[in-house]
Amino acid sequence: MEYQTLYRKWRPQVFEDIVGQSHITQTLMNAISLNRISHAYVFSGPRGVGKTTTARILAKALNCAKGPTVHPCNECTSCLRITEGYSMDVIEIDGASNRGIDDVRELRSKIKFAPVEGRYKVYIIDEVHMLTTEAFNALLKTLEEPPPQVIFIFATTAPHKIPNTILSRCQWFNFRRMLLPDILSKLKTISKSENLKIDEESLKIIARYSSGSMRDAESTLDQVIAYCGEKIDARAVREVLGVIEEEIFYQLVETIIQREVSKGIEIINQMADSGKDPAQFVENLMEYLHNLSLAKYCTAEVLSFRGILVEEQERWLRQASLIELEELLAMIDYLAETERKMRYTHHPWILLEMWIAKFTLGEGKVHLSREEVDQKRKKGGEIIINSPLNLEGEKEVKPLSQKVDKGEGEREKANILAEEKEKNDQQKMEETKNLLSKQKESTGIDDIELEKVLTAVLAKIKQTKISLYSFIMASNSLKIEGNKLIIGFNKQNIFHKESLEKRKNKALLEELVSKEIGKSLIVECVLNDGEDPSLTLEERKNRETTLKEGKKGVERGEEGNDQELFAEDLLIKESLRLFEGEIREE
Repeated sequence: MEYQTLYRKWRPQVFEDIVGQSHITQTLMNAISLNRISHAYVFSGPRGVGKTTTARILAKALNCAKGPTVHPCNECTSCLRITEGYSMDVIEIDGASNRGIDDVRELRSKIKFAPVEGRYKVYIIDEVHMLTTEAFNALLKTLEEPPPQVIFIFATTAPHKIPNTILSRCQWFNFRRMLLPDILSKLKTISKSENLKIDEESLKIIARYSSGSMRDAESTLDQVIAYCGEKIDARAVREVLGVIEEEIFYQLVETIIQREVSKGIEIINQMADSGKDPAQFVENLMEYLHNLSLAKYCTAEVLSFRGILVEEQERWLRQASLIELEELLAMIDYLAETERKMRYTHHPWILLEMWIAKFTLGEGKVHLSREEVDQKRKKGGEIIINSPLNLEGEKEVKPLSQKVDKGEGEREKANILAEEKEKNDQQKMEETKNLLSKQKESTGIDDIELEKVLTAVLAKIKQTKISLYSFIMASNSLKIEGNKLIIGFNKQNIFHKESLEKRKNKALLEELVSKEIGKSLIVECVLNDGEDPSLTLEERKNRETTLKEGKKGVERGEEGNDQELFAEDLLIKESLRLFEGEIREE
């Protein structure tokens, strides 16, 4: 007898044999019992969950010699022919290769003929979403008023591609992915019937690898049998499927917990040298981290439901207690981005090495006080990137893993420049606060402490967009007149003024200031070079017009303008010299 694959051999033949879709099978059985058969059905869902199988069983139930019945006999001529796939009354059509309007016209011409053997002519159209728009339109009228002896069953993995005019004329059943216990139960039944010697761990690996598809699970078991014979162990299953052993992921997460970057990179290199698929590695690692996040707050029953063996659960729970949930979620997010980048690189394992370095070194988790920052700077050899001031006056810093080897003298010089930059920013902030403090009487908002408001606003702006903060710090005055926030600039800072007046920057500033003050304000930028800050807005505008007419050559986008303005900053100027760089406007 010719060999038959497991998924064909074990295909369900009655409604009761369909696994994990009781919400659909029970509805169809009730419809047959009550004689409430619809003329059109849509069966949607992922691959390998029983859409076409259910359609065939429904066709058998309607055309069985004892029917219509919810329990087709599978012995009469009609049932046997439907099972074997050569019944003249059950026509299966591939929607991917018969998708044009001519194919639908041919189908319509045959619909009017009566069934040959049974009570109904059943048209099962697989992947119906592949039909063209014209084909769907040609089918529409026939679908709306078909002959009484015709039933349409549309199977699809993409129901959103089917026009609503078609869906509204059908009963729509959505098939679910198979649950892990259901797949395991079916695999155990098959293994017992096929006289296989296979342990539960191997079955769980196969079940999890199938991703909710019963057909995939049966096909995978078939492949494993072909490799191992009737005696199967977990090691052989992993070897066939390319699944990485969970012990590797356990050790990898341990290196992150213990902050052992070299050991973590060594594990990654071992995987690369062994020829493992990096995409498969990332997929399995994401699944491991996902299960680890579940182990942190879920019960042992949930871990069993995910296919984690009882003897391994204690180790999972221990490791989960040593790592924060936020870090686990950050790892998963980073791996998802890594998986996307792998499609465009010839060196995917480097991305995983960077993942290890990022989380082993604890990037983004170091919070140093001002004294600790000063001590770290005196040691040299490491760049410190300062984030915005918080309201308590401390700075959050992020150390870069790469070090700059430019000589002790240059490092000290860079540190001195950084300290001068910090002092200049502090001095400018204090000057701006003093300006607003002097103008408090003219604000018209007596119940607001302007000094406190300004500190909060500037800190928020610096946190949100550092370039916007730098534009404001270049101003020489800030004043609130009525519902307007007036920001003054010297004529040599016209670049900062015009940058601040850009639509996006201005809208963001208005939003942040208004939210903090509790009153809607409009931002106005003016030139007030050397003038009295008590000048009115109209006088400042007139002066701005005069300055613009008298000053030619300082226009937005003029070549060299940006460099001259930015070059005033000592730190930027020194950086440009060290790295031989230049500043360009994007």
